[in-house]
Amino acid sequence: MSKVSWYGALVITLGLALPTGALAQRRGSRKPPPPPPVAEVSPIDVQALSGPDLELAAKAAETLGQIASEPAHEALLDALALGLPPAVAVPTIEALAMQPAPGDVAMLRRYARHRTPSVRSAALGALASYPSPEAQQAISDGLRDLVGSVRTAAASAAARGRVRTAVDELMILLARGEDSSARALGAMADHELAKQLTEQLGKAPDAQLARALGTLLLRDDFGPDTAKVEIVRTLAKIQDPVAVTELTDYINATPKRPVRASRQEAAGVVEARTGGAR
Repeated sequence: MSKVSWYGALVITLGLALPTGALAQRRGSRKPPPPPPVAEVSPIDVQALSGPDLELAAKAAETLGQIASEPAHEALLDALALGLPPAVAVPTIEALAMQPAPGDVAMLRRYARHRTPSVRSAALGALASYPSPEAQQAISDGLRDLVGSVRTAAASAAARGRVRTAVDELMILLARGEDSSARALGAMADHELAKQLTEQLGKAPDAQLARALGTLLLRDDFGPDTAKVEIVRTLAKIQDPVAVTELTDYINATPKRPVRASRQEAAGVVEARTGGAR
């Protein structure tokens, strides 16, 4: 046996003789890092949440919302159950939705009927994180609120939660000329709803319909491009200047390559309407 071969055999033999742990250590393997410790709930934050200092209470709600633990979540629910002033209720509701749990919906629905519009808005916004029929019904109900800012919050929640049961109410608001409903419909529309929107030409206010279609046009998840061509052609029929604005936004947001028929048609419409000035 040559000296080189003998040395190689010795290394192999010694390697086999090493314990498994030692081999792993020699190969540089490391144990997976331990999971990060769960933050403990401070009794001070729990007490402050229901205390007289509203600023301190709001900060305590934010802190508790960032802790992914049952005690923190229960502290937020308990405080809401006892009742909180609006300045504290809003951040507490937002904190609760940071770690959503099914049991939250009943409490949030209660706050969605609160006497203060800002609290109702916060509850409706939070309910978008809960895909239950009860949460979605509350959002749909919020679209009938007498206060415009609350209807806007409900429309935004319907869009984020893709609440299909809210479509009829959103279409009613679109016909009344509410921008928030237009944006919501554009954000959540599938091909069937997109067709419904194009059929609103001449029925819904031009500006709001243009906003709905423009929002839809900008979505990467809506296609194929032939479907976007139909949206562009409908926008081309809308005489309100908002249609040109929406088409221009689409052109600016869409790369020239690869070539898209929808972008080319949009550019043609804008050039014809503005004389090439954009």
